[in-house]
Amino acid sequence: MQKKEYEQYDFSDCQLWSEETSAFIKRDNKEGVWLICDAMGEKLAAVSSRDEAFVVARQNELEPCSVH
Repeated sequence: MQKKEYEQYDFSDCQLWSEETSAFIKRDNKEGVWLICDAMGEKLAAVSSRDEAFVVARQNELEPCSVH
């Protein structure tokens, strides 16, 4: 079996993550909307597009992050 080399990741940006200022953007395929959730998974809003979700999060002083 061949060994794979893995990329080195720089996790210094992780220090900037905050439960109070982060918003997680994810698709709700069942409802057909994009959800904006807080760090604890609480749904804050539902909008029709991913771009709109990022705009709404930023308008509310939150830093959006995609959830795959």
